Amino acid sequence: MSKYVHSTVLDDGLNAIRSGAIRMLLLKAYTLGDSYATVTGNSICEVTMASGDYALTGADGAARVLSVSAKSGAAFANSGATPDLHIAFTDSVSKVLLVTDETSDQVITLGNTVNFPSLTYTSGQPA
Repeated sequence: MSKYVHSTVLDDGLNAIRSGAIRMLLLKAYTLGDSYATVTGNSICEVTMASGDYALTGADGAARVLSVSAKSGAAFANSGATPDLHIAFTDSVSKVLLVTDETSDQVITLGNTVNFPSLTYTSGQPA
């Protein structure tokens, strides 16, 4: 049996990120399900996001992709000797909308420039 989801349905989840994620943070540690307070407490760098930092692409009937622009900011805290770096998107009030792994896990020092890479998040057709 064929399966299909209209692109507007796929976009709704991506639009929650695009319209609600106004902060991108670099975390020194993350555990699945961490609260907003824990996530923001583990933040060592934060940049403000604007609507122009996000783009939705993909044809109807195909996966939809949310692309996030690269950004940079200055670290306001140290990562510690063995960081488990992650990138989180928050609404800057109470919600953690998306967390992704940052695989370099390099040590970050207060005042260092942090370069957030361009990221993508895909909302796919049902399998």
